[in-house]
Amino acid sequence: MRRAEPYSHVQFTWLRAHEPVELVEMLKSKFAVTPPRLEKENRADISPYIGQRWEVLVKADTLSGFLGATRAVLFQTRRAPFTQRDVELRRIVFMLYPHNRSTPFPWGFTHEPPFEIEKEGV
Repeated sequence: MRRAEPYSHVQFTWLRAHEPVELVEMLKSKFAVTPPRLEKENRADISPYIGQRWEVLVKADTLSGFLGATRAVLFQTRRAPFTQRDVELRRIVFMLYPHNRSTPFPWGFTHEPPFEIEKEGV
């Protein structure tokens, strides 16, 4: 059965928060990258996420991602088979964000949806 919805999946990192400049430098040679606008933090903000409210937009061919300090959201705007660049972006994101839940505790799992890979030479 073919899926009608575009691909959408979330991955996490637990122990290491990524830095936006490092992500941009790592990905800009292979993909289209839109760096985040880094705004000044409000000194009265007592959130544990202070300094982590940015996202880097990365685009391959049909697959894109919003990569943040501890969470990556991979998505397609329309369903299509993954190209080799899409597969490479997915591989890198899964390497940087290796967990399918936001916490080490055994709840909140996400399951990656099925996807197709484009056949070469077609």
